[in-house]
Amino acid sequence: MSKLRYLLPSTHSLFVFEAAARNLNFKLAAAELNVTQPSISHSIKALERHCNVDLFVRDNRGVQLTDAGRQLYENVRSGFGRIEQSLRAISASDTQYITVAASTSVAAHWLVPNLPNFQQLHTGTRIKIVTTDRDIEPDHQVDITIWLRPRGFQRANTWCIGDEVIFPVCSPLYLTASRPISAVRDLLDHHLIHSFDPHRKRMGWNEWLGIVGVNAADLAPDLVLNDYQLSMQAALAGEGVALGWAFTCQLLLRNKILIRPVDDEVRTGNAFFVVANEKSTKLDEIMPLVEWIVSEAKRV
Repeated sequence: MSKLRYLLPSTHSLFVFEAAARNLNFKLAAAELNVTQPSISHSIKALERHCNVDLFVRDNRGVQLTDAGRQLYENVRSGFGRIEQSLRAISASDTQYITVAASTSVAAHWLVPNLPNFQQLHTGTRIKIVTTDRDIEPDHQVDITIWLRPRGFQRANTWCIGDEVIFPVCSPLYLTASRPISAVRDLLDHHLIHSFDPHRKRMGWNEWLGIVGVNAADLAPDLVLNDYQLSMQAALAGEGVALGWAFTCQLLLRNKILIRPVDDEVRTGNAFFVVANEKSTKLDEIMPLVEWIVSEAKRV
């Protein structure tokens, strides 16, 4: 435990001393601290008695620091400077960043790989990404987030970034090592990677195959993963075919890390939206990022 409090009559005396030493004028120090000049004199005398040393020389011309006073002032000034710098840094930490909340898959396969392009254009913008397993409302801690909603969804401070399009994906390695897939029905003879999200409704293989005209009533998964990101990792590892979302798979497809074994796809009528707080006071700060996300997401 620091013994500083035992070496001072009060912590307030340090602020009084710093103001008096910096101004070399008790009257100016009093005005700065919004107290009376006698109060400044009393605090300085109390500090000198407590330390058993003179800190100021008083004469008709005003006050000057003694050698002990100069030594103390240099250290107090330096210490105050470091404390002020730290307090500014931590108190501003939430406002220096634009905080984006997104699912793990959106963050891992879209935001993080793409953001360096944005930051090259906006070097002064700092971004914090928060992953979440469910949709959350933007608030004073989260500036924007990404939701999946019906295509006609409307509310203040919401921007559509693209339709929900779902199709099979796999790694080139898996397709090379497995029997050919020439039609969507052939998928029934392959290892299909299933996922179930307890907080976000996602289309599964049975529903997707039914929509494209394949009877999958007897399809029983060997393994079900409770996170879409896990199913994507399994597909990337060459373990089978997963359902992919155009928004989160676009970079993986563009870089040929994943491929589409068939051209069939399902458009659900839903869309992805960038969502900010309806009463956000930071629109001027977040709009460059919002506009960039909207533009970049359309590069499918």
